[in-house]
Amino acid sequence: MKRKKSMNMWRRSAAAVLSMTLLLPAAQPLQAAGTESSGASRVQEVMELLQKKHVSAPSADALSDAAVKAMVESLEDPYTQYFTPEELQQFEDAVENQYVGIGVRIGLEPEGVYIADVFEGSPAKEAGLAPGDLIVTVGGTSVAGKKTGEVAELIAGEPGTTVVVGVVRGSETKEFTVSRKKVQIPTVVSRVFPSKVGYLEIASFSSDADELLEKELAELKSQGIRSLILDLRDNPGGLLESAKGMIRQFVKEGTLIHTLDSSRVDKPVEFSGGTTQPFPLYVLVNENSASASEVLTGALQDYGAAKVIGAHTYGKGSVQSVYELEGGGALKVTIEEYLTPKNRKVNHVGLDPDVAVEGYLAQLLTALRLAGEKEPVLTADPRITTVGGVMVQDTLDVVREGGQTYVPARALAAYLGGTVQWNEASRSVVLVSADGTTMYTPGEGGFLLKEGTGFVSLNGVSKDAFGSSLQWIDDGRKLTIRTGASK
Repeated sequence: MKRKKSMNMWRRSAAAVLSMTLLLPAAQPLQAAGTESSGASRVQEVMELLQKKHVSAPSADALSDAAVKAMVESLEDPYTQYFTPEELQQFEDAVENQYVGIGVRIGLEPEGVYIADVFEGSPAKEAGLAPGDLIVTVGGTSVAGKKTGEVAELIAGEPGTTVVVGVVRGSETKEFTVSRKKVQIPTVVSRVFPSKVGYLEIASFSSDADELLEKELAELKSQGIRSLILDLRDNPGGLLESAKGMIRQFVKEGTLIHTLDSSRVDKPVEFSGGTTQPFPLYVLVNENSASASEVLTGALQDYGAAKVIGAHTYGKGSVQSVYELEGGGALKVTIEEYLTPKNRKVNHVGLDPDVAVEGYLAQLLTALRLAGEKEPVLTADPRITTVGGVMVQDTLDVVREGGQTYVPARALAAYLGGTVQWNEASRSVVLVSADGTTMYTPGEGGFLLKEGTGFVSLNGVSKDAFGSSLQWIDDGRKLTIRTGASK
């Protein structure tokens, strides 16, 4: 089960995990070497010859950029990168969760591309766009049949310009003229579920992420939360100092990481002045949780301060520093490998969760159950999923076929406190809970396999021991699931 194809108009290209690395606090000037080596002299000689003799008359800037990039590529290290001034600004904006746009997150459903979220204080919010709006035109151009990336490109543009976005809301078609400008994406988002389970989603480790976490945590505590879920899924990392600030909210003092440079000498990063919380902490991770996310997760695991739920993490266990170049641009260099407080290796290895769960919604539902949220009402329409009345990004895909309603097996099992297993001998999917065991064989009634995800029929589940208390209503668009314990 994958998170519904959604896209923030700001980040998360395929290279996000590679570029958003674990960085030392600030950019540093790079001092020139005292003497010029024979190698450097040879490079300079080649550049001058190419400038003077090559038929294309290449510029010095073009040749120097190519030379630097070739040197970096020779290291075969995806985290050591040369940035032009423009690329450096883009990188810094990504670390700080900023981009030029209108401030929406978009998703894809059968009817087309829709607005999944509108960021507070954004041009889209000011213009009146709202979650659930179905986008039909951008700049007067129909977006019928287009994917999220194509619609994102139409919406994107230069700061200070405007774009007209046409949407369908209910039975009405509306147009909104929206300004494009630099938008600050919410780095920390908080929610409270009905049983007083607090939730904090951390999008990246920006320079102020630790301060924002502290502020949002204080607000959650003022609402009387009894447990806390820290969601680091799809968080590609950021600044080491932010991870250091966050660990202080849950552990009083200790070692955040051990670092090893080229000499392999251990230089531990210590912290002190922290505190602990009077409630249990649960951390959500997945295969895209990288770098600073793994630093924080590994430390919380090693100190026994949290239970980690989800999937095996990315395995980005190195530290970079950014050096500004006198001639413009910057060089991001891998300077150290890091280990967890208990000297566990992370680089190219990753971290294992304490509770392994596949599937976005299944991961969230498992964390909520462990945190004390017992079987809240679950609702899903093509654009919005709610758990206990709280809107979540983790969507419940619904398949309606042959007069039956199917939902992902992993999500349903997690909702009911069970698990999903594969029985190789019988080539069947087995749903297991305290109430009993139900077996489904692909190709037979009650089970569908679509794009690698197993779906079970609610029509059948509600009649067996596994779902003896399950109640559901499906009006063809909105599905509501509850149990006898749901509120």
